[in-house]
Amino acid sequence: MSEEGIFVCYLGEENYYLDREEITMTSLEPTITQSSQTVNEHSQIQLFHEGLKDLLNLNQYLGEKKIEFLSIETPLPLWLKNFTQAIPVYAVGLHLRREYRHFAMGIRALKLKKCDALLIFEAYNQHLLLLLPLLALTGKEIFIMLHGNQQFAIHSQLKYWGLLYLKLYLKLFKRFKVILLELNDDILPTKVQLPSATKIIIPHPLRNDVFPRLKSGERLTENTSIKIGIVGMIRADKPIGKILEKLQKYLQHHSECELIIGTPFGQKPAYLDQINAQIYDTTKEQDYLQLLQQIDILVIHYDRDRYYYRTSGVISDAASCGCYIIASDYPLIKQQIHYPVTIGSTFTDFDELENLINNAIAHLKTHGQDYHWLWREKRNAESIASLLLPSL
Repeated sequence: MSEEGIFVCYLGEENYYLDREEITMTSLEPTITQSSQTVNEHSQIQLFHEGLKDLLNLNQYLGEKKIEFLSIETPLPLWLKNFTQAIPVYAVGLHLRREYRHFAMGIRALKLKKCDALLIFEAYNQHLLLLLPLLALTGKEIFIMLHGNQQFAIHSQLKYWGLLYLKLYLKLFKRFKVILLELNDDILPTKVQLPSATKIIIPHPLRNDVFPRLKSGERLTENTSIKIGIVGMIRADKPIGKILEKLQKYLQHHSECELIIGTPFGQKPAYLDQINAQIYDTTKEQDYLQLLQQIDILVIHYDRDRYYYRTSGVISDAASCGCYIIASDYPLIKQQIHYPVTIGSTFTDFDELENLINNAIAHLKTHGQDYHWLWREKRNAESIASLLLPSL
């Protein structure tokens, strides 16, 4: 690329009910820890989802090129936090906090001089007004990651306007690029698709701090109980009622299996206490990952309107830990499970779960977690760097 470019990476709105600042500072604070210590210069960067932190290792594989990283996950000034929380209308305070975060990210970008490019981990369509011109002023290549933002723009006029604003900058500045996770956006309505020349597609990175429980070639021992798990925050876009119903019915006829549920206890629904399952608190990141490493089969369902064109952080974490994945059949999630090798299956109807679990158990007994080790090879920082390097 002869002209310096800008790459933009969106991960916005992982939880659309709560303000990220409040999530970060309360019950989920332990899950947002400092980034990988293997990259000392970026050890203070905080990410909303730790599963992306392997990208902080990109510079090890870019030769003489260097990327600096920006995230909106930064503590708010106490005066701003107090002021916005005192506003009676919650949505107004939330908007001001998010607007400040995006502006602060742009100001930080102007201070990063010794690099060739900037990678933006997350942003919201509706808060790009000040951020994009500040990024343009850096004169550097910009990567902006998109994570569901285009899908959100289908249902929100304000977010759609924000996406149009981004499109304008993509046309005006060849230095701007967007990073799409897993698949091209040509499966979305034309109005939210982005210019072809501005898109770079990468796989969702693996977690580099966890590994499958079984080594390559190792198999489950005879009479080992198969642990079937449901893990993650339980909220409206992650409904589990139907899954629980089907799994409980399955377990009645399969005594060799047991049900494991992991969720932050700060938001655990009371009805889970009535379920015949082992329930674990996954508020702390370490407990969350340790539980995933003990689970053999993860079953997860997402709301189509929120995840049709959006990757799953939980699926990436679970796959990195060696879980066989059974998940909703949406394009990006399906790609997560099937690229570069198949480590799970997808369903369109809950009645499919019984057969899919049977197939998963047969797969584990035959192949162990061998495919998970192969799955990691195309999802590490070294492999992803090869996709970005031609644009630097």
